[in-house]
Amino acid sequence: MSDQILDVDLLAFERGSSEQRRAVVDGVSRSLRTGFVYTSHDVSDDLLDTAYGMLQQFFESPLEAKQSAVAPGANGQTGYTGLLVETAASSDKPDWKEMLNWASPIAAGHPLKRNYPGAYPDQVVPEHVVPGITDVLYRFHDTLADLQRRFLRIRPSPKASAATSRSSTTWSPRVRR
Repeated sequence: MSDQILDVDLLAFERGSSEQRRAVVDGVSRSLRTGFVYTSHDVSDDLLDTAYGMLQQFFESPLEAKQSAVAPGANGQTGYTGLLVETAASSDKPDWKEMLNWASPIAAGHPLKRNYPGAYPDQVVPEHVVPGITDVLYRFHDTLADLQRRFLRIRPSPKASAATSRSSTTWSPRVRR
């Protein structure tokens, strides 16, 4: 058994023959034994380049500008989190990383926002630091969320073989709609 991280082709799963679909499912199954998988996708290079370029511009901004995007009380769920603020669960030492978290906004009357206001704070995006970043990051988020949903349709389905008395498993693609 190989513990390789494989590069599978999402578009071959979505548009390919049954043989291609089986190969993608097999590749995902084998790769996920490592905990990781790469996938080819159709996210536009323009969106990726624009989003990463704007994020680079934000992270290269002066500390004071970045700190203006901190969301007090959000516990890192949105906005900027600076160096040595977050600590991994398995460590007692703060992380040497900074991050910017965002998601698609949730409407004020949404049940999640009403019932769990601390878990779903208003989004803080540094539009004042990098003009135009809000629209780009929301499109980027929605595009990647869609990619994730599409990828999750690739599901190996264990089937016990009734033809033999010993336990065996075969894998076949199963698509949820």
